[in-house]
Amino acid sequence: MILKKVILISLFLTLIFFLTSCNQSQKESVLKKEAKSEINKKEDIKNFSLSNKLYLLAPEFNSKDCESFGECDCCSSNYLFLDNENFICIDYCLEVDNFYSGKYKIENERVELKYNSTVVNKEYNWESESDTTSTQPKYFYKIEKCKPFQSTWIKFNCKEKICFKTTEKETDYASVDKTKTSESFLKELKKEGILQRLNIK
Repeated sequence: MILKKVILISLFLTLIFFLTSCNQSQKESVLKKEAKSEINKKEDIKNFSLSNKLYLLAPEFNSKDCESFGECDCCSSNYLFLDNENFICIDYCLEVDNFYSGKYKIENERVELKYNSTVVNKEYNWESESDTTSTQPKYFYKIEKCKPFQSTWIKFNCKEKICFKTTEKETDYASVDKTKTSESFLKELKKEGILQRLNIK
């Protein structure tokens, strides 16, 4: 009888030890996976890419949602990064939108943007509002030459999201534009003939 009890107690203790070991092993596995996930996230943020991304550059920044925004005329721009070196910039104004193209380079935590000398002006045709024959175009497109210039974006992280700020005369902020996709934006540019006017193939 005593031997039976000893055997039962031994089996019970062995079972408890086995369950505890399994539970500990599972916890360690979960912790390792979480740690690996955090490392991957940090690596993704460190080794960032802008290819096929659409950013909004504006003077205000909402740190809660990690979004840039602008509520004034001629103070916001879209930047479409076509690939790993080419970009298109659109400066928005009520009467005229300006389209630029250029090349960019990522160096450490900075993005160096160099703009080309060609600028396309998209000017609203006010006469089209009173045109009853529908012969007036809604917009006029003009190609002009300007002096090449450049700007610098400095990367900062906001809740694991990659954002940027400028270092020029005034500080602007750039975040991923959530109102539209890069694909639909590029499609609209092609439809308007902006890429052709900017000599982008």
